[in-house]
Amino acid sequence: MWASQAEQTLSADLVAGIASADSEASQSRGQTNIDNFSLPQIFEVSLNMIYPEGSSKIDQLRNSLKELLITGREKEAAIKIGGIMGSERKKSMAYLGYYCRKALPYIEGGLDERARFLSWFLNGYGKSGVVILSEQGIEKIRATGRKRGEFWRFVEDGKVPADKLDRIYGSPDAVYIPFAAGEVFILDIIGSDRGEAALWKVLPGGINKKTWGAGTWEREVTVRGDRLY
Repeated sequence: MWASQAEQTLSADLVAGIASADSEASQSRGQTNIDNFSLPQIFEVSLNMIYPEGSSKIDQLRNSLKELLITGREKEAAIKIGGIMGSERKKSMAYLGYYCRKALPYIEGGLDERARFLSWFLNGYGKSGVVILSEQGIEKIRATGRKRGEFWRFVEDGKVPADKLDRIYGSPDAVYIPFAAGEVFILDIIGSDRGEAALWKVLPGGINKKTWGAGTWEREVTVRGDRLY
C-alpha cells in the first residue's frame, strides 16, 4: 500500500513537473516569437507617428501589436492603431489626411490594400471617412461642398492646413480627401488616357469602389459620407 501511495505521489510530481516545463517552454517560445517577429512597415511607421522612439509606451504598444499579428488578427491591430492615434490627435481630419499621405504608401500591394487597411483603421480613429482617388487615369480633380461654393485646395507636403478649404492631400500615386461622418460633397473628375481611373470611398463599415476606363471624360460624383453606396 505504501509502495502504491509512493508511486502515485511520484507520478503526480512527474505530471506537475512536465506540465510546468511545458508551460515554461510555451512561454519561452511565445517570447521568442514576439522578439523575432518584425512588424509590417505600416505598423512601425504608425508607431513612430504616435510616440517618440525609445519611450516605454511605444515598446508596450509594439509588443501588443505583435501578439495580435502573430495570431492573425490584423484587423484588430489596425483598429488598435487607429484608436490610439485618434485619441492622441483628437480625431483631427487634417491629421487623418496627413497620415494617409505619409503612412499608407508603406502598405504592401496597391490601392485596394490601402483602402482595406484604412477601413479597419477608421474603426478606431473615429467617425470619419476618406476618399481615395488614383493618380492613374485622372487628369484633374476638383472638390467642393454640396452647395458648390469655393473649391477645396491641395495641402502642400510639409505644410499644416491653414484654412477650412485646405482639404486635399496628394501623393505620387493617389489623392486622399478626408471627410466627416455624414458630410456631403461633390467631386468633378476629368479622365485621361493613362489607364483605368478608380475611386474608393472608405468608411469604418467598409469600402465602395468605382472605376472608369481610360479616356477623356468628365464625371460629377456626389459623395455621401453616411453610406457606402
